[in-house]
Amino acid sequence: MSEFARELTDLIRNLAADAGDAGSVWGQVCELGLAGIGMPEDKGGSGGSLADLVVVVRELARAGLSTPIVEASTTSYSADAAVAGESFDTIVVAPDLDVPSKAVTANFIQVPFADRADGLVIVTASSVVSVRLAGESVTVEPGHDIAGLPDARVSLAGASVAHLSGGPGAAQVLNRLALARSASLLGTAWGAYELTRKYVTEREQFGAPLVKIPAVSTALAQMAVRTRFAQSALDRATAACADVHTPETRRFGAVSAARITAATAATLVARTSHQLHGAVGITAEYGLHRYTSKLWALRDADQSEFAYSRRLGARVRDEGEIELWESISA
Repeated sequence: MSEFARELTDLIRNLAADAGDAGSVWGQVCELGLAGIGMPEDKGGSGGSLADLVVVVRELARAGLSTPIVEASTTSYSADAAVAGESFDTIVVAPDLDVPSKAVTANFIQVPFADRADGLVIVTASSVVSVRLAGESVTVEPGHDIAGLPDARVSLAGASVAHLSGGPGAAQVLNRLALARSASLLGTAWGAYELTRKYVTEREQFGAPLVKIPAVSTALAQMAVRTRFAQSALDRATAACADVHTPETRRFGAVSAARITAATAATLVARTSHQLHGAVGITAEYGLHRYTSKLWALRDADQSEFAYSRRLGARVRDEGEIELWESISA
């Protein structure tokens, strides 16, 4: 971890310690410049690398802070310009959508933070377009996902679109989104793990901490190992995307592997943490559900683990495993 990344980590942990309401810190995140990390200063961002952005997303999630950092950072990247203040756009992935040149008609469900966003970036298989959500041809029906995070149903009836042709292409935007979402999953997984470790270390049964029971210590270790494995895959994918000389095939393989391993880690961590907590883990007063419900919600956000696995498998089938082996097996 770089010195700047350590400073970012400390900054976010201090922010979390001072936050009265973990769900209403977006203004502070923007004020501190965290929302602009990963975007150059000459484009309205705060500077820093892609790896620094991954740290910011991960640590915000680890601290249990619910913000639209994934959506805001990815849409700023897609437009090749950061948005000032607390304003942000949200994003949806629609690989099969055919977007005409001037208008689009479509219905999207579970669009994160859509009721709070100014615009919607739609990423198809080959294009990236933007729609203003305040238009007359746009209907936004607010709702919540299983974690209680805001999402919405968005209906577009011939809504005007702007093609973001000057920024990165669809594949690059999808990679950026997958990296940010993986970082959010890993941060949430670490938060659940740390809460579980604290519980089994302090909770005693038969005169000894629960962690002294071999089955408990083994399960706790499996949570840590699986999460570190996913972190390693994310680090590798981040490095691949940051290096302009990395071939697209290897970049695709590394990002897919990172997203898949993050989702599988989320499943194991959520299940095991509840098993080790027992009944206390499902109470509203205890904080575990704030992490595990997010793990369940985020693991299939944007595109599911199964969708990424299918895309990766299809790529291997079409191009051969040799081209992708290094990026998915290391």
